[in-house]
Parts: sequence; structure tokens; C-alpha cells
Amino acid sequence: IAMRFAQEGAKVVINSKSSVAEGKQVVEDIKSLGHEAIYVQSDLSQPSQVKFLFEETVRTFGTVDILINNAGQAVGEPFLELTKEHWLAMFNNNLFNAVLCSREAAQIMLRQGHGKILNTTSVRGLTYGGREGIMAYSAAKAALINFTKTLAKELAPMININAVAPGFVATSMIQQLSEETKQGFINSTAIKRFIDTDEIAEAFLYLAKADAVTGEVLVVDGGFSLKFA
Repeated sequence: IAMRFAQEGAKVVINSKSSVAEGKQVVEDIKSLGHEAIYVQSDLSQPSQVKFLFEETVRTFGTVDILINNAGQAVGEPFLELTKEHWLAMFNNNLFNAVLCSREAAQIMLRQGHGKILNTTSVRGLTYGGREGIMAYSAAKAALINFTKTLAKELAPMININAVAPGFVATSMIQQLSEETKQGFINSTAIKRFIDTDEIAEAFLYLAKADAVTGEVLVVDGGFSLKFA
């Protein structure tokens, strides 16, 4: 996503709590192509560090035009084994981080008079997408969808708020699954393959440019949802 936006001329800020080396490498890759980018390490669960992230962004580039809330975590456990700590971790990583970042970004965007906030949810957060074993994750992603739609009403007309709901994407997390599980995911889609990360980036790019779209969830699931139609 970061590379694709840089190719379109965006000045990119990459953040992570861990994965520091990976984040810095993406910045170097972007710079090697002649584009501008910085890396800022911060823990999005801490309001003071979220504030620092946006202060560094404004100090370096002057504005915040587009925010992509892409932090998330999926850990599965049966319902009867879920602890309160597990529920809190899923909601912190998949909802509250986006809430805190959106609050900081919205203040800047309202002063500017424009902005786009884009959230990464999941087909698991849709009404048909909940799956046994990942209840807390599914619930958090569903909450993020509702947050997206409600915030779009509250911050209109200056700020557009949308979300992308990916299906089964060819990430390192997917590659760690068993061959049987991976084939099951593929068979559940209409396109009979995993979605490429570049295809998800294109969905975000569309929403970043779409001034007439707000409060929407763009589903990119390779036709997974057709089985529920």
C-alpha cells in the first residue's frame, strides 16, 4: 500500500510498534525510486505516542491528507477459552488503534478543510463473515465497520471515511497455514485464488481519490461473499 501510494506521488509515513527493520526498509525502497517517505516507530495503543506520530508527520510534511488504519491482529480461540485479556487485545489492535489515529488525524484534517480516513476491516466483520474460532477478531472488525459508517456521518462534508474489507489475501500469515486450509480458502472464492496485496492497494487508492464516496465498505474478497447471496 505504501509503495503504491508513493508511486502516485504521495509523501508517505510508515508506522509500526515492532517490525522496525521492515518498516525502515520500505521507506528506503520508496526513497530509492525518488519519492519521499519517513518511518516513525510508535505504539498505537498509547495516546501520547499516537500524538507523537502525527506531530512528526506534520513537522515533516506539513499536512495529513490521507490516513490508512492498517494495523490489526487475528488470533483464534474457541469461545469458551477466550479470556477478557484476549477480547481486549483483539479490540485494541483491530478497533481502538484506528479510533485513536482517526481522532488525531481528524483534528488536523478539519483545520485543513479536507481529508480521507481509510480503515482496514475484513470480510469476517460482515454480517455473513463471522467464523467460529475467531469470534473476538470478527466482532472487532464488525465494530470497525460501524465506526467507519458513523464517523463518516459525523465528519462530513470535510472528511471522507471509508473502509476496505479484504478476503483471503496472499500474505505471510496465510502462507503459514496448512495446505488443506489454504486450499479450502481458495475453493470458497469465485476466482479460485488468493487476492494479491497489490489488488488491496488499488482498492485503497481508489477510495483515496473518490470524493463522492463516504461511509462505504469496499469488499475485495474474490467473490467469497457470493456464496451467501
